[in-house]
Amino acid sequence: MFMRKIFEDSDLEADRLYDEFLEIIINGGGYQGITDYLAQKLQANILIENEYFLVLARSYYDTPTFSNTDRRTGIKYWKPQHVDPRIVEYVRLLQSTHQPVTLPELPEYGITSPRMVFPIIIKGEITKYLNIFKENLNREQMRIVRVVLHNLVVLELCRQAQVDIEDRYLKNLIFGLIFDDKDEANNFYEKENLPGFDLSREAVLSVIQINAALGKRQIEGVLRSIICDLSMNASAVAISEEQAVLLLQSSDGSLLDTTVITEYLLALFEALKMTYTNCKIKIGVGRQCYNARDYKVALDEAFKALSFTDRKLGSEEGVIYYHSLKLMECLMHPGNEQTLSVFVRSIIGKLYAYGVKNNINLIDTLECYLNHNCCIQSAARELFIHPNSLRYRLEKAEKISALDLTDNDTRLELQLAIKLYRYQGDFLWKN
Repeated sequence: MFMRKIFEDSDLEADRLYDEFLEIIINGGGYQGITDYLAQKLQANILIENEYFLVLARSYYDTPTFSNTDRRTGIKYWKPQHVDPRIVEYVRLLQSTHQPVTLPELPEYGITSPRMVFPIIIKGEITKYLNIFKENLNREQMRIVRVVLHNLVVLELCRQAQVDIEDRYLKNLIFGLIFDDKDEANNFYEKENLPGFDLSREAVLSVIQINAALGKRQIEGVLRSIICDLSMNASAVAISEEQAVLLLQSSDGSLLDTTVITEYLLALFEALKMTYTNCKIKIGVGRQCYNARDYKVALDEAFKALSFTDRKLGSEEGVIYYHSLKLMECLMHPGNEQTLSVFVRSIIGKLYAYGVKNNINLIDTLECYLNHNCCIQSAARELFIHPNSLRYRLEKAEKISALDLTDNDTRLELQLAIKLYRYQGDFLWKN
């Protein structure tokens, strides 16, 4: 009913406005063009977001509306619409009524003036949000907003058709790489400028699993929004109702840095946890892919990483790298449980018993010391203790366990025993 009034209005001014905004769409102005023109018409700041609160366009008419408040450091995903109870309630109201709501100023998020938020609805679903940083719009201004909302629906339908074509092409490519037994994937290998992905460059493949997710379409929408927010050079395609394949590449064409990959995937995991608050989320990571043949192998590795975490007691979520599980997968082969328990008890059993009795975790101390290549200074910094205190703990651990920490073989066995203990926990002591 709200949209139908546009067609029933015989006012020539409304028809002229409709033509002006439609001309912006035809000329390729998109969301930004509409936002800029609307800001001039209403003399207000305008913001358009998608259904996952990704900013699509922003136009400043009165710049003081937006301050420079920014608490994000590093690669972070921050959406107060998911975590701030006040804003969550406004979002709930929008989604349940499909009617515009007025939000107050939010200085803690850099918003220094109130706004009206109008949902853009297609087939009964909210696809975008139009934010107008102005209260109490008069009749003339509301008429302009109605025209804009209708044109945004037209723009969204056009965009969806374009995105569907690009998605179909990208999905065919990725599915050919990871599933097809034929050589079609190789036919794409030399091509450049593929939508969202460049096969001529290396990539990291991971599988994202979201238990109790709401279907392929939503998974893809959420992932694409997060990818854009985090400025990741990545492509995501849902392969089932709860799983999606993510292909991550460097943004500048350089070789992928391991630390950057880790940081991005952790940020992605945190973002998904913020979005899917009641779901179990795991990300299995396969090898880096340098040619078309690598992708199927990397997919298999990513699935193995996901399945392996099911055996890790007390850990049903997180980012799991296949390359870190190769040795563990061999050791954890069914039938080895008893042998592994005996091995772990022989190496760190006394340390474990001492820790339970005296509430002192010397296993953590040894693990940190070994992880820092037996460097007293750096390990002490991570443990927030004095180097002499660390030396005392190490001497006590050696005395209790009868291990020689200066022996290379002993250190290797100790690292392996601790790793097995981390993966199996108290289950090892029970066997």
